[in-house]
Amino acid sequence: MVSENSYPFEINAEGNRFSMRFPLHLPVRILSGNREFSGTTENISANGVLFRLTASIPVDAPVEFLLEISADELGGQNAAAVHCSGRIIRSYREQSNCFAAAVIDEYRFQ
Repeated sequence: MVSENSYPFEINAEGNRFSMRFPLHLPVRILSGNREFSGTTENISANGVLFRLTASIPVDAPVEFLLEISADELGGQNAAAVHCSGRIIRSYREQSNCFAAAVIDEYRFQ
């Protein structure tokens, strides 16, 4: 069986794949309601991100998170920090790991 996160594309609400994913494994803390989740990013696209987490986040939950990308990962001289807000569109378990895919509704560079 091929893992869902091994494909280089995003899936929209209708189940169609459409955006190139970039395999960036960054530490992340996610705020959703009054809860905080920790984990890493598995991949990032122009409008979404897949998280590997220590606990599951329900579908439709609003989320806020900060992505800090080093200059090495960007292939340049400057690092970037991006504050994102969005919502969880898919949540699943694979063996002992929890995964959540979020669509990014808004972002701003810090």
